[in-house]
Amino acid sequence: MKLIKAFFIILLFFNILFADVKINAPTTFTENEPYIFTIKATGSDVTFPKIENISKEKVQTISTSKSINIVNSSMTRSLIRKYRLFPKEDFTIPSFTFEIDGKKEKTNQIVVKKQKVSKSNFSYADFQIIASKKDVYVGEAFKVKLKFKYLSSLNINNLSISNANFKDFWFKQLKDEKQYQDGDYTVNELTYLMFAQKEGELKIEPFRIDMSIINQSSDPFANFGFIQQNAQIKKVYSNALSINTKALPSNVNLIGNFNIKSTVDKTTINQGDSITYKIKIDGYGNIDDIKDIKLDIKNAQVFENKPKINTKVIDSKYYGEYEKTFSIVPLNSINIGAIKLRYFDNKTKNIITKQSDSFFIKVNEVKKEQKKLYLPTKLDEEKKVVIKEVKTSSIKQNIFFFFLGIVFSFIAIYIYKLILKNRENSKKDSNIVTRIKKSKTKAELIKILAAYIKKDNELDKLIFKLEDVNINIKTVKKDIINIIKQMEKQKGKK
Repeated sequence: MKLIKAFFIILLFFNILFADVKINAPTTFTENEPYIFTIKATGSDVTFPKIENISKEKVQTISTSKSINIVNSSMTRSLIRKYRLFPKEDFTIPSFTFEIDGKKEKTNQIVVKKQKVSKSNFSYADFQIIASKKDVYVGEAFKVKLKFKYLSSLNINNLSISNANFKDFWFKQLKDEKQYQDGDYTVNELTYLMFAQKEGELKIEPFRIDMSIINQSSDPFANFGFIQQNAQIKKVYSNALSINTKALPSNVNLIGNFNIKSTVDKTTINQGDSITYKIKIDGYGNIDDIKDIKLDIKNAQVFENKPKINTKVIDSKYYGEYEKTFSIVPLNSINIGAIKLRYFDNKTKNIITKQSDSFFIKVNEVKKEQKKLYLPTKLDEEKKVVIKEVKTSSIKQNIFFFFLGIVFSFIAIYIYKLILKNRENSKKDSNIVTRIKKSKTKAELIKILAAYIKKDNELDKLIFKLEDVNINIKTVKKDIINIIKQMEKQKGKK
């Protein structure tokens, strides 16, 4: 009995002796990179505190592991947790309280300072970024080349670019990636096309490449062909870049070299018909920044499609096309004025103004047909022919005509009911609905609906859809008829 008591006393002593908590946390962190720290608590019964925020920054638990150690025949258990946060400024890790085997243990408070990233200086690797221009205008294109080289003798398992940050820049990666040998080094090049989005001294922060280098070390079994491979991650930082960005002249937001043109499908139409007007801008530069073009034409209904902007890189230059289509239904003859395009030419450093063609659209007035009442003339009366009928009859003929009369009576009743039904159906459809149903072409349908433009938003959208070449006119007609019937019902209620 005494031996058992002694055993528990010794076990309790060892538990208290090995009860411990340690924090492994760096005293500095790198801007724009995660900060990671580890806490290890040792004991048979461990309770971790909740660590959710540090200095208003959210803390994430990224891993939890357990380990068992035996020292001098005594067994201890350890619980290890790894945490991560993304700090922006200097901060302090507070003291945390742990409960280990019924006893409270505290960690030390740690002050962590922010350090700026500087270019790495390694003999086995080098990373630099190079700008084609250091002084640019807002929206002006320039190139940034990423050049990374490393000793070819290194056993590289993986290369990955991290923390690429182009804040205040719009960018597009070009396809001209390069890899070549330069003496003892392997060189990789990557190029971006850049556009500054605001004026001022803009900074491109250092890039980081993570190199996974495999170190091969022989173990005692090397003679038997066993090789142990350990991958080591090396972080290689580039230099930073400063780009001086100047504002464009007032009332100008495009820079480059552009052209503008406009077209119409007809210059003479009948009243109620529509024309298609297209505007196209193309060229090299920041075409994505073109302001949407609107038309304001008096005595005309104007419908518009959303503009289409297509871009691509040609010979490392950014090329684009802007195209917008309008459908115009003029009430009278109209003038479509020229559209002006102003941009800053980065070669001549001058503001260039170009304009599209203007058009005069002649609208022919459509005269309404007048129906005249027809009056018979004397000549018509003279042309009357008097027909005399000589009737003869017999009993058989009477019976035959009797049955024939019954048959014709049934046929007449059927035709009469059919006529009534058709009249009822014709009454259901208004004149405009009937005309829509009878229309065969898109142009004819647009002409019929001209009087209904701007009376209903949904109807306007359907009318404008008729300009689409690939549209199914039957489907659109059904939708248009449904909307017009609803409009007529609402009008009837009023």
